[in-house]
Amino acid sequence: MEETQVNTTQAKKEENSALLQKLTKRNEQYMMSLNKALAEKNMPEAKKEEIFNDMLHNLVERQKSGETARQLYGTVTECANQLVAKPEQSQTGTSENWKIALDGGLMLGGLFSLITGLSSLFSNVEGSSSLGLITTLLNFVIGGVVILLIAKNMPDRKQPKKGGMLRYILVSTLGMLTLMFVMTGSMMIIPATINIPINTIGNVVIGILAFVAKYFAKRKLNIRGGLF
Repeated sequence: MEETQVNTTQAKKEENSALLQKLTKRNEQYMMSLNKALAEKNMPEAKKEEIFNDMLHNLVERQKSGETARQLYGTVTECANQLVAKPEQSQTGTSENWKIALDGGLMLGGLFSLITGLSSLFSNVEGSSSLGLITTLLNFVIGGVVILLIAKNMPDRKQPKKGGMLRYILVSTLGMLTLMFVMTGSMMIIPATINIPINTIGNVVIGILAFVAKYFAKRKLNIRGGLF
């Protein structure tokens, strides 16, 4: 067990070293100062590398839009004090894009499957539902992208920007219309031999499993910044 933990810590350390190379000079200096501050506070190496791994992944993604470590985590002293006091709450700000897309895709794809299955179940219509396997997969993938775009364009109530709400409404509307277009198009264009129909129970099961997966993914990956 101890050897496994050592190997895991070493792997995190190597990955963190590679991620540091991707940071801007300002963000890199911030993390180096934070590393020194945490060392002075005697934070265990394993815990520090785990925390840094989460922070570095977030920084690499967020700096693309011009955000800095200080904007996300406060001053070095503030961040170090918070991490030592409550290390389990090391992450702040929104999660990486792929996490938000994963959370949104599971939510939207699961919702469509569940609604389709339940509608078919209570309509007393025999046969499979109108959703096929390819359509269902597209719901999860495109749905994740749509939720990501909506979340990224959601107005900040604390710092409202001119035109922010209009942009949010426009992105939300176009995103959902695109999803509906893809759904309808896939059902009309892709033949049933490829877009294999999923029966009523299958849709219900897929919907339930998607929401269960969303629940555990949100807790395990500490996903922040989505819509739900």
